Amino acid sequence: MNPTPPAPRKSLPRGVHVAAVLCLILSGLTGMFAAVEATNLTHLSDLREEAPPRMSALGDPVVIEKVVQAQISALEPMREPRSLILGALAVACAFTFVAAGRILRPAGLPLEGMRRLLGGAAIAAAVLRTIDGAQWMVVVKRVGIVMAEALGTLPEFQHPSTAEQVKSTVPVLMSAGTLAQTIFVAGAFVLIGQYFRSDRVREAVTAQDGLRE
Repeated sequence: MNPTPPAPRKSLPRGVHVAAVLCLILSGLTGMFAAVEATNLTHLSDLREEAPPRMSALGDPVVIEKVVQAQISALEPMREPRSLILGALAVACAFTFVAAGRILRPAGLPLEGMRRLLGGAAIAAAVLRTIDGAQWMVVVKRVGIVMAEALGTLPEFQHPSTAEQVKSTVPVLMSAGTLAQTIFVAGAFVLIGQYFRSDRVREAVTAQDGLRE
């Protein structure tokens, strides 16, 4: 009499895999950008001298120089607190990235621990990304005003109505873009965090851990 074959192991629900992959992408990109900006904050004096010539091919050198100088001037007073927030955001994203990777490929580790880590780290990343966005909004508002004034000096914007429209539109568009980006990224972290903290995912992960024992 042939022995009864063992029951096939069930994998995690497809939604968990999709959410983990999206989390890998989101946390990887956000953490990388945060780490790069935190590094750049330590070299503001170098950027003040090097950035305008390096970016002159992207547009009018005078406008670009004024914009870059305004950005650096806005960043200098908040260099230390912003570096702290960006560093913490990069760390939170790193934890989120690792936890999401282990959800996809556990390598013998309990999935429940990774689920809890991912949920908590994603919520922390959402909070830090919101603070990061608020800090960057201060910079964008100042840069938007300077950019609008600089664009108003160009020949193509010399008409009074056009110049006035540029001055009123550019800062608003830049602020709206920054706000939308913050809502999108922070909101995505919140959704991912709440999803992995949900009872549905917890039960699926607990069942999977039980099958692996």
